[in-house]
Amino acid sequence: LSVSAIGWKKVVLAMANLFGGSSRCCILVFFASMIATISAFSPPSSFSISSISTRTQQFQLSAVPSPERMFDYNKKPPTFNKQTSLWEPSPETEDSPYGPWGSFLRGGPSPFLVRVLQPSEYEQAVFKYMAQTSCSRAEAQGNMDAFFNNAADWAYQKSEEARGRPKVDYTQLKLKDAILVVTWAVFVTPFLGRCAYLIAATDAGWAITVDDIFNF
Repeated sequence: LSVSAIGWKKVVLAMANLFGGSSRCCILVFFASMIATISAFSPPSSFSISSISTRTQQFQLSAVPSPERMFDYNKKPPTFNKQTSLWEPSPETEDSPYGPWGSFLRGGPSPFLVRVLQPSEYEQAVFKYMAQTSCSRAEAQGNMDAFFNNAADWAYQKSEEARGRPKVDYTQLKLKDAILVVTWAVFVTPFLGRCAYLIAATDAGWAITVDDIFNF
């Protein structure tokens, strides 16, 4: 968790103790804790779907510094078409190894939304990474999923790798991360939505109880 997330949790827990753990305060503590936790997993606040195009066009791998591929790859990389200003796959470029849900399980909602809402931008980022690092499409997609999830962390990791630190294999579907993503999508998010609905649309308001939450 980030330092800010830990700080927020300490504050709200102190408030809960100050007010004697009342029902309303407990709800506030719960929501503040969830927001702090979500912020620790979320991408930078500068991320927006509308900015993907500009950011992709300005994305210079040379500033990372230049990443190096992790696995051997001998096929011809994509090329840049100056007439269309687009990266194009070579005849040897393989098909996508996994779809949007694969990106969701690896990188969370951000790369999933990029692939669903702006697939061409995602594909251009993948082809560009393949061309500049001479890596496979699977390795490029894994790196772009990590990039769209949290560009700052990804760039920091690449900088550390350039200094000789161990490389991260972004092609792997890590069971722990996949379980975390699915848990948030299937359990935590609906639970928070239920609480928000009860607070906003019922007479109980902030005085909702656990029984109210699970009494459908």
